[in-house]
Amino acid sequence: MAATSRKRARTEPTPPPADKPKVFNDAVLGHVELHPCCVAVVDTPEFQRLRGLKQLGPTEYVYPAAGHTRFAHSLGVSFLAGKLVEKLSHQVSPPLHITEREILCVKLAGLCHDLGHGPLSHTFEKFVRMRRPHLKWRHEHASAALFAKVVRDQKVAAVFGRYELTEDDVHFVQELIFGDKSDAPQNWQWRGLPAAKHFLFEIVSNHRNGIDVDKFDYFRRDAFHLNIPVSFDSDRLIMCARAIPDDRGIYTVAYPEKEVWNVYELFRTRFNLHKRAYQHRVSNAIERMLCDVLLLAEESGFTYRGRKLSEAMDSLDAYATLTDSVFDVIDFLSTTDASLRPAAELLEHVRRRQLHKHVGEVVVPPLKRDDICALSDDDLLRTIARHSTPAGRQALLAGAYAARFDITFGMGDNNPVERVFFYLRSDDAVGRVLKGSQVSTFVPRHFAESYVRLFLRDRDDSELFDVASSALQAWERAVLGRVESAIAPSPPQKGAARRPPRPPPPRTP
Repeated sequence: MAATSRKRARTEPTPPPADKPKVFNDAVLGHVELHPCCVAVVDTPEFQRLRGLKQLGPTEYVYPAAGHTRFAHSLGVSFLAGKLVEKLSHQVSPPLHITEREILCVKLAGLCHDLGHGPLSHTFEKFVRMRRPHLKWRHEHASAALFAKVVRDQKVAAVFGRYELTEDDVHFVQELIFGDKSDAPQNWQWRGLPAAKHFLFEIVSNHRNGIDVDKFDYFRRDAFHLNIPVSFDSDRLIMCARAIPDDRGIYTVAYPEKEVWNVYELFRTRFNLHKRAYQHRVSNAIERMLCDVLLLAEESGFTYRGRKLSEAMDSLDAYATLTDSVFDVIDFLSTTDASLRPAAELLEHVRRRQLHKHVGEVVVPPLKRDDICALSDDDLLRTIARHSTPAGRQALLAGAYAARFDITFGMGDNNPVERVFFYLRSDDAVGRVLKGSQVSTFVPRHFAESYVRLFLRDRDDSELFDVASSALQAWERAVLGRVESAIAPSPPQKGAARRPPRPPPPRTP
């Protein structure tokens, strides 16, 4: 009987498996399908490292469910980036001529845009600024460098080769991660895109107005885990998106005029998340304590794979394995290394909730913002301490610290919605900018707020607390010109002595 098929000889190599997309079941976005090139990147140690980086850093200490990681966020951004660029690729008038290779590059940029985050995400960047204040480094720089490292992996290079991705495409993905020349490293050779394709830079990291799929994902994802409601619809914005030329002939992502309030809600969601979660006073105190843990460890001589922690990003081999577990490493090594015990003891204070004491918070008036924002945190503490006695001044400089932070719509005190192009109902190939006064009288007049907070390192020093509180109020009256204090004080500590309740008034006969 003749054989119907020839058996493969044992000496013949096994054919490589066909490249297939992969589906992930995401808690926020549902079923997320990724391109085979994206799957190849996901299956590398550099990308798997993102499982060990908390998305919201120390916020988990305040919101217990906010322990999600950069890993899930990166998958979501890649998926949404593909969804938006594929929607734009079907546009007929005006035609955009988006190639399959450009679509794939946008998906890869969305996937890898956060590869360069360090332990506890943005907390590590604050630590680096404290240790190396003159270094102009951003996590996007490390993201681009790590992506270049990933594509040199043999398996990844093989998959990229089958889809004919070249070094030029790798460079293009890196520029999509930066989003703009201003965010690229100092010596970067910026190639850019022609005006008709410039809208591709607005998908993952939008420097024109801040509306991008990165925010679409992390607003929804963070709000889901924080249990804070959101009031904007990102799916509708993607569905309605078009790319049209602006007044200078540069193509930009535009939305229908009727979605203008949806866009305002997007930025209001940003403000709300910062106000209620990202800048929570307890989270800020813990973040400073964890930065101090890293500072104490580095000053004691601790190194990670032969590098100081603040210099880890200078060695990709070291940085590609650095995760939140570095705090556990410091804690473990302190059992045999006495020089690490101060760092380990401070970490133990965080775990036992023995946190820095919040004295009060001041909202800076708009007319004073420029003066206050020009001060460093150390200078700010010195100006507050001047409003105390000489002894109190010394005590504050030794045992307190000030922290200034801003909450904005993302563009300083400018209205980012006035940088968005909205296309007309009568002609969706023509757009315009809508001023706030054209939209509603409920549009805010200010789009940025600045706050000053004062903390004490020793939460049990009641005398210093009274000194700090008095100095902060005196500074508020003298510098900010307030007659009535707007300070939001810290709630009383548990177990602290309280005033006895007033006796009830006598009954009248």
